[in-house]
Amino acid sequence: MQVVTISGFKGGTGKTTLACLLGVAAVKDGLRTACLDLDRNTRNLSGFLTQRRESRLESPDHVMLMDTEEEARTNAKPKHSGRLEPLVRMAKMDGYDLMIIDTSSGNLADVYEAHLLADLILTPMNESPADMHGLFAPIGSPAAPLINYRDMIDTVRFDRRRAGLPVQRWQVVMNRVSALPSKIGTIINERVAKMAQEAGFETIWNLRDRVAHRALALEGRSVFDTPVDGKLTMSEISGRAEVRAILSLVKRAPERVAAEPAAAQQKSSEEKIAA
Repeated sequence: MQVVTISGFKGGTGKTTLACLLGVAAVKDGLRTACLDLDRNTRNLSGFLTQRRESRLESPDHVMLMDTEEEARTNAKPKHSGRLEPLVRMAKMDGYDLMIIDTSSGNLADVYEAHLLADLILTPMNESPADMHGLFAPIGSPAAPLINYRDMIDTVRFDRRRAGLPVQRWQVVMNRVSALPSKIGTIINERVAKMAQEAGFETIWNLRDRVAHRALALEGRSVFDTPVDGKLTMSEISGRAEVRAILSLVKRAPERVAAEPAAAQQKSSEEKIAA
């Protein structure tokens, strides 16, 4: 079973949209798929799956992570880790091919564990300086956020290496890409491409801005479902191809491990010196 964690500490980048599309695409391609919603505030992925069931559309299975009694009573954020690993292990034993984890926009114990267990990390972002700085600005730079996503990825990779686990594939997905090229879009894409080797992610995928994607929450219908009038538009056909290209990552073994980011290499050197 492959575990795909869709993440990024900045809100509004399209994490849930990507989780919804990837989950439906996987089911349509015959993969037994489970989806887990870690966003305890909005629960948008859970809502999407409920809409699909009510509309009697083919859907991934909805896996729930139960809060403790104290968390349920006080609505507190989970502070402990270790809850995801048994759930992932049971899904593997139950014969699932794929688990998709949609994370929240924050640095919680469950979010860290979702990255630690992932075979593939997908990070969506929009063509905007705010998303670029919010996700990839190095610690200490003027644009770096208080909660640093890039540093968490470095830490996860360091911990996996220490445990003898392989480095995950990490891919960036440009979301809501305009059909018409723009100057700011070109600048962002060039800078993110240059940043890839330093930060440690690989291919940059594109999902164009489509009306069908924005309408996901209406009745849970996606580009992979037959329209009510039975007529597929060119936009829907192209949208299917884009998502299936990303899904192809799940179906193949990694050709190589991603290059370790500079921060992880520094940690490794420090560890050897300390030893």
